[in-house]
Amino acid sequence: MKNINNIIVRGFVCCGLVAVLSTAFTSCRFEDDDYFSESASLRIEHEATNVNNLLKGAPNGWVMQYFCAADEAQFEGFNLFARFDDNGKATLASDHRLLRNGKAGIYTEASSPYEMLKEDALVLAFNVWNDVLTPFSDPVKYWAAPTYIEKDGVGMYGDHNFVIMSHNDNEIIMRGERHQAQVRLVKCDRDWQQYIADTETLKNTIGGADIRSYYVTNGEQTLYLDNDGTGTPYLSDAKKKVYGKFRYCDNLDYKKAVKADSIACVFTPNGLRFERQETIGDSKFQEFTLNEDKTALVSEDGTVQIIAAWDRHIAERETIWFMDMENLSDELKQLAADIDAALKEANRNQSLYRIGIGKSNNGNYVLGLVVEWYTNTRKTSSKRGGVALKRSVPAFGQVKIEYDPNANIDNELRAKAEKVINASRAFAEKLAGTYDVTPENYFTPSPALFKDVNGVNQFKLATKLGN
Repeated sequence: MKNINNIIVRGFVCCGLVAVLSTAFTSCRFEDDDYFSESASLRIEHEATNVNNLLKGAPNGWVMQYFCAADEAQFEGFNLFARFDDNGKATLASDHRLLRNGKAGIYTEASSPYEMLKEDALVLAFNVWNDVLTPFSDPVKYWAAPTYIEKDGVGMYGDHNFVIMSHNDNEIIMRGERHQAQVRLVKCDRDWQQYIADTETLKNTIGGADIRSYYVTNGEQTLYLDNDGTGTPYLSDAKKKVYGKFRYCDNLDYKKAVKADSIACVFTPNGLRFERQETIGDSKFQEFTLNEDKTALVSEDGTVQIIAAWDRHIAERETIWFMDMENLSDELKQLAADIDAALKEANRNQSLYRIGIGKSNNGNYVLGLVVEWYTNTRKTSSKRGGVALKRSVPAFGQVKIEYDPNANIDNELRAKAEKVINASRAFAEKLAGTYDVTPENYFTPSPALFKDVNGVNQFKLATKLGN
């Protein structure tokens, strides 16, 4: 990449040396003939022409990966789109959530003039109001929901003028002239609305479930992505839609973290990109791509992965996931049959419906094994009872289940016959152990196969969540 600021600085240095040593002039002219055969003003003029031609030479325009000032604003990154014409106008587009006048979330295009200012460095300037871009830098702060306007002088801590730091044929790296956030222009490879649709598909793939924790690992060290502390989950909002503002910390429970940084990202059709480069150990990363088997997001050089903490999601989830009763190991099948026989012995109108893991919803509630049984021969109504189990994650991809002989049972199960209670406890006790867990989808982990590390027990969570 050609660094424009370095070119200018080096020019001034060499010109200063001319007045001191003629030999230095000769050396400077020889070594940097391409750069310094022209005056500094002429060089920046030519550079402005080159960048302008680059801007106008993208058949599908550009994706503007836009950020507000990271240290001041509590915003995710935004994808804007830009096309530049020969008449000094730019067409910008987006469906971002800060569009005004009822357009939030609706694809919108807006055209306005742009300039290439030749200051200490080149500045791409949008000094005329543009409905897509200017709301970020408008000194009047405006929020779509709940709606209010606040005259605070800084608005969203965004910029509409951008210092060009470097460029090549496919990207232009810039920073906001006032608030310094990094903004990147990258050539778009498809129709803009298709880019938005494909990005949404990617976001749903990696954030469609209510998983709230992610591992960031280079194989030797592990850090975490967690809630950003604003009440909005780092990758999802309250509606379980991917968000893009999160906390990068050294403890999965950010409240216990010693180190925690707030960072933002934009999403692409293939993954995500952080505003700035981050590190873990000796590894550096900024952009991630979803791998082919969709098990992880992988950094540019392949040394760092972002992996959904689906193991903790399974271990800590309270909503009931029911087992695939046909996919139980033989001993578990027999114990399930014992529960069914005990229910029928206590009342001929009762029979076992299903067994799950989660929080029972009858009686005094317990978190652990959940047994559900039919209460009539027509199988039109059922009840649930539970036996408490402790679940934890001893290592990535594993869930440990612990059973206490004195574990609580909820009131609904406690009201059953002793044989039903004993059979349910026997099933819970048999589940005790450490399991390697393989989800069908690593970002939305249901169903998931549990295999005892000792090769004895096996069960699979059903594909449909319980109510």
